[in-house]
Amino acid sequence: MGTSYETILVAAEFAAVVEAVTETGRSALVVPVAKDRVAVIPREDAFGVAELPPIAALVSKRLSGPVLTSVVFDSDVVQCCVFQDGGEVHRYVSDLAMVVEWFEDDDGQFKPRLDGKVLAPGQLPEGPLGDDAAAFAPFSVGAPDLDGIAAALRNADGDRFAEEQHVAIMTSLGLPPDALTVGFRHVRQGRFPSAVLVPDATRG
Repeated sequence: MGTSYETILVAAEFAAVVEAVTETGRSALVVPVAKDRVAVIPREDAFGVAELPPIAALVSKRLSGPVLTSVVFDSDVVQCCVFQDGGEVHRYVSDLAMVVEWFEDDDGQFKPRLDGKVLAPGQLPEGPLGDDAAAFAPFSVGAPDLDGIAAALRNADGDRFAEEQHVAIMTSLGLPPDALTVGFRHVRQGRFPSAVLVPDATRG
């Protein structure tokens, strides 16, 4: 079984991010990773999933700044979404072939489907979607290295596991990847001494 986790990167001041995440009512570990760059590691639900879009939408609207969600699934694929002012404005998928769904049609044939659209035979997508370095540039520390970001998004250095590619993407932004590449369930006490744990408001 491969590696899976979900994290959020916010380009804003740490205390403001803690306050914004608290307002979402969702439990998360909030970790400063660089000046005005903050990792949010949401607590997973009983099914091992953290719902990132509601948190990202509310935080981006509250802070009027960019928010980046990242999902690594089973070491196969990285999916990132940029949120701004409460809405998703960009989507990245490291390998479209990994997110194609196969379903049995009414004629008994198994067919591929992507984002709700049935694909024609022989037209299976491959390679990345949304590998636009400029969309990730607002999260960079200092002047963005657009060539380096693009290379990481396209996995130009070779065939990596998804979690390794995600590390490369975060590193290309000038960010220490540790708090951005781990799930809540895998964080041990004391790993991030400067972190703030936001409690789940629904649990009192």
